[in-house]
Amino acid sequence: MKRVLFTLACAVALLSVPAFAQAKKLTCCQQALEEKRDCKNKCCIAAHKEGKSCTKCNPNKEDAALIKKLAEWKKKS
Repeated sequence: MKRVLFTLACAVALLSVPAFAQAKKLTCCQQALEEKRDCKNKCCIAAHKEGKSCTKCNPNKEDAALIKKLAEWKKKS
């Protein structure tokens, strides 16, 4: 019985790994930030110029903090 439970637990753990990997997919703005550059999508450029988040590419406003970081990097350059 213990072997069956252990095998079942291992199977569930292995099946859940891809779900976590997909959850960490970067948006275009996050990927650009990791490469230390601006996002090149027209919709993002327009939104960032206004200091807003592009809702098309970042529906959960994932790039809101990134806008501030990019502004700081530009000041340092």
